[in-house]
Amino acid sequence: MSSNELVYIATIIPLILVITVIIIIVLFIRKKNKLLFEKQQNELNYLSEINKAKIEIKDTILKQVASELHDNIGQILALNCMYIKSLKKEYSEEKMGMVGDLAEKALNEVRQLTKLLNDDLIRNYSLIEALRKLKEYLSKLSTLEIKLSILGNVVVLDANVELIIFRICQEFITNSLKHANCDQIDMALEYSETQLRVGLQDNGDGFDIAHISEGNGIFNFYNRAKMINAQIDVRSEESKGTALSLIYNFPNHG
Repeated sequence: MSSNELVYIATIIPLILVITVIIIIVLFIRKKNKLLFEKQQNELNYLSEINKAKIEIKDTILKQVASELHDNIGQILALNCMYIKSLKKEYSEEKMGMVGDLAEKALNEVRQLTKLLNDDLIRNYSLIEALRKLKEYLSKLSTLEIKLSILGNVVVLDANVELIIFRICQEFITNSLKHANCDQIDMALEYSETQLRVGLQDNGDGFDIAHISEGNGIFNFYNRAKMINAQIDVRSEESKGTALSLIYNFPNHG
């Protein structure tokens, strides 16, 4: 091998090594940037879903208030107007008393609705307190009976995690009210040292879960559970109601 060839080899090998190192560094930086971008996108999607859940909670409450204004308070005021008109024709203490009673009843209903609107449930209360408030409000606004049981020592979770769990519970109850033709919902939260188990069951019509489409609200449960790395399962059977179970493993106990 000539001296020129040795010089060539001695020159080309370091050059190849340098180029190889540069390529590896470039690929590493690209990979790192891609992962960073994906992480940022996931964080943005997470925050977007959190804000969406907050808006949906308020929207659900507003719809409940609108329904109550139309179905209950509207009827009370209409009946009161009838008594007032009859008083113009013929005054009586009994009718006057009814006018006062109905006005007081309507006022109490409005106060209850105002409190419901002003209460930012999941921001002002813990998950358990918010669910108790929701149970209390719905019991007054409908004939639905909600049973809530808490087992174990309550663990206060990250605020966004509690928001998502609350929204899942609220949406289950709303769906049961709208579609299931039920009059009772059992809700149970069981805390252990490592996880929270949430169970909901209605006594409504149920449905064939094998035939639901992708646009069905059931998929919202799975998407939201995925956001907080929770396991969720929804089961339903015609004439036997619908059940939802959720398992959230506490951080460092997954």
